[in-house]
Amino acid sequence: MFGLNIGYGKKRLALASIVAIAGVVASGYSASAASRQNKSSNNELATIQKAGVITIGVAQDPPFEFTTTSGTWTSFDPILDQKLAAYLHVKVQFVSTGWTGIVAGLQTGRYDIIGADINATAAREKVIAFTSPYYETGTSFFALASNAKKLNSIASLNNSSVTVAVVTGSDNQTAVTKYLPKASMRALPNGSIANLISEVVSGRSEVLATSTYLAPALVSKYHLTVIPPLAQSPNGVLPVGVAWGVPKGQSQLLAKINTFLKAETKNGDIAKLEKQWLTPANSLK
Repeated sequence: MFGLNIGYGKKRLALASIVAIAGVVASGYSASAASRQNKSSNNELATIQKAGVITIGVAQDPPFEFTTTSGTWTSFDPILDQKLAAYLHVKVQFVSTGWTGIVAGLQTGRYDIIGADINATAAREKVIAFTSPYYETGTSFFALASNAKKLNSIASLNNSSVTVAVVTGSDNQTAVTKYLPKASMRALPNGSIANLISEVVSGRSEVLATSTYLAPALVSKYHLTVIPPLAQSPNGVLPVGVAWGVPKGQSQLLAKINTFLKAETKNGDIAKLEKQWLTPANSLK
């Protein structure tokens, strides 16, 4: 979801080619998703395998997923999504969406699963199911280093004179509501990290709230200070597991994906993908 590039990291050709060769970008319904819309399927896994294709909802969110200049989805999640499709012996269609509507898209059958880095919050678990988490993150607050003397704690941010920029509907917005109830919130629908940075750099907002995993990139490139400090809270506030989303009631599909993720963790491929793609440079794509 970002529009910045600081060029970093070494890409492995073998992994990159998986996305370049096998990836198919789509904006419509798959046969399996359409089937689920037209008749209630109690076994979506069988429906997907019969159709020979799985549609996967994704939204721009570097470093986990972003598109190349040619429009191809790449990075940690898209590559892992491709591997899941191969594991299921089906093709894949990526369905581009925005974060404000990604859960609704799954509920209405626009895609079979959410294959992007969605936080498995308690509120979302009421309406969709989640796979086993493959990462963990929380929310951190960032201010210009030049304001570090006056904005140096959560208590100092919780003031009506402080404006906090955040993406509408994100878990970060929940964190702002909980920890900074007195602050003035500036919520940006489908905003990107570039939008949030612009808010702070321009002075429209004093603080931005975003995922803690972006801290190294933001601190090094934009000279921001992170609150609370990573040494004190490495996962920020309200840490939560990062996972994929599956429709409620699809226990067979959920179990199959969890078996896949468990194997990818055990064989070390998830760790390799994290090292290759979840970098400061890719965080600012």
